[in-house]
Amino acid sequence: MVEKELDTFRKMEISKRGRCGREQHSDNPGPISKSRRSIAESIRGHLIHLATTRRFLRAGLSTRWGLYVWKDLDYFSVDNHLLNSPCSFRGRPITELNIQDYVSDLTSKFFPPGQPPWQVHVINCFLRGEEYQICLVRVHHLLLRQEHLVLADFLPLRYSTDSWACQEADSPFTNLYSEPSALPKLYQKLTESFSNYWNEFLYNNDPNERPEILKKQIGIFQCSKIGVIVLVSSLKEMTRQYRKGERPRFLDILSILQRETSKRNVSHSVFLRALLKSLNPLQFFYDVILWYWYLVVILTLKTPILLIRELQALKSRHKHYHSDTLVSMLWCYVPLIYQASIEVISITWITIKTPKTIFEELFLKHPQANRLQTTSPCGRKVVAWSEEVKLDVLRTISIMTGATEAEVLLAAMVDSLKEYFRHSSVRIPDNVLATGKFVGQRAVFMQNHEARGILCLALPTKTPLFEDDLVEILQIIQKNVHEARSKQSAIYAITAAEESCGLISSCLPSLLLKVMLNQLTRRYSLSLTHVNGDLAVEGVDAVMYWRPPQGNCNMSITLHRYGSGVRLGVMGDALIGPEHSIITRTFPKSVENLANVVGVPRVPSRSSTPSP
Repeated sequence: MVEKELDTFRKMEISKRGRCGREQHSDNPGPISKSRRSIAESIRGHLIHLATTRRFLRAGLSTRWGLYVWKDLDYFSVDNHLLNSPCSFRGRPITELNIQDYVSDLTSKFFPPGQPPWQVHVINCFLRGEEYQICLVRVHHLLLRQEHLVLADFLPLRYSTDSWACQEADSPFTNLYSEPSALPKLYQKLTESFSNYWNEFLYNNDPNERPEILKKQIGIFQCSKIGVIVLVSSLKEMTRQYRKGERPRFLDILSILQRETSKRNVSHSVFLRALLKSLNPLQFFYDVILWYWYLVVILTLKTPILLIRELQALKSRHKHYHSDTLVSMLWCYVPLIYQASIEVISITWITIKTPKTIFEELFLKHPQANRLQTTSPCGRKVVAWSEEVKLDVLRTISIMTGATEAEVLLAAMVDSLKEYFRHSSVRIPDNVLATGKFVGQRAVFMQNHEARGILCLALPTKTPLFEDDLVEILQIIQKNVHEARSKQSAIYAITAAEESCGLISSCLPSLLLKVMLNQLTRRYSLSLTHVNGDLAVEGVDAVMYWRPPQGNCNMSITLHRYGSGVRLGVMGDALIGPEHSIITRTFPKSVENLANVVGVPRVPSRSSTPSP
């Protein structure tokens, strides 16, 4: 599938493309049919239903004064967006020999002008003598965000979400810091306590709850309580209007206050009589005697009982059983406040170090910037993907080297990049600077609100001791990953906040963001994505996801696990083709070479499952 999305460094939208997967699917719960017509008709019916429920799928997207604007179209047809591939490409049948060239030819084309920015291609091809269908989905990132869609929503897929909730991300590009736990708990408990006290306060003092309050003469103290209730109710109403996009004016505020007081049958005369009653000397003397009698009763009768209950709670092992005692409250809140204070100090310290850390990581370290492409990009994108590498091989290498599976994949990827440099007549740099991001399998198939940040990583293409030593490359990658994870929590947190709520783009002007993006992508010229997670989708044999390069970033590489294997995908500017396919062809061989070096007894032959 192909996607266009926003980068975390800027506000301006840059064209990006996403994933390609070989998928077979049907509306029927029975066996999957390989009939071209049934699959195309199944997708067509799904897209018709989707387009009728999503307005912007039928709207055109254009730019005006540098901004994107939506425009309703007079005519829309799903048939203009569901495209069936021809039987041949450049005079040859579409097989495993030219399928990647055909997909690259599709991804390199821009959307037709005046049409909604999305397409679904159904590619019929023969892979190892069997007929398969590849579904290529291209959608503009603004359309996905506007309608809260993901690429898989454009296909009638069936999958089970039972095991998704317990899945944990296993990637060096995520979980750089532990999420605050005490602060949310403290906030929740304080909110619950305040809500309980407020409801009790309303029940005892709101004339709507207790009309008998106004049946007798009230004092200024009771009148003040009613005034607080009126003020809070008015603020809630104004907040509700503001969220709807209505900004109340001064006269509207007065009208809201008057309406809330009228609901409670409280007029100016009630306030005036309450004030006069409080100024009455006899009433004042009566109130003093009443308070004195209340204190005497509390001190002589209630205080001993309360002390006994506090002692019982103090001696009890289960202090939460005595919920209305001071001991129980302290037992609950003191540890929570202590942990929350530590989290606040930690967040404050990270915030203070953030400017220095960002400046050092992005500008001072590894001063020799590298370029994967020496010419200006043309904007069109080409893609490639590798054969499947079995997870069993990666796990065996991981056990024998002490590295994680992701670090093993990174080492094999670096070896593939070196081969690309040799064939491209480009000087091999000491390091390839990359920005890494984790994408969960769930985010590919379902709308996911979990924001992920990025990690800046130096990939060693030259080693100090031995040349082309995969084990030494793996050791340096382990060291660089550990160092990046220990020092870049601030960068990760800021970029995650930008993805979730647009923190950076809301604080800085778009022109400055564009300059920053161009500078950063010139330095970090490789965009790296790790897709992990165990998920089986009915009728889908293989999936490939890309985060396309943007700005001055020249190449995007994806390490995508699906099922029992991992594939490497490459997307780059059309001017680097066809050398970009060297990386994908070399990757399985690099994994096999690393397995042989570390002494893996036997490397199983690569999967005969057709590639996506």
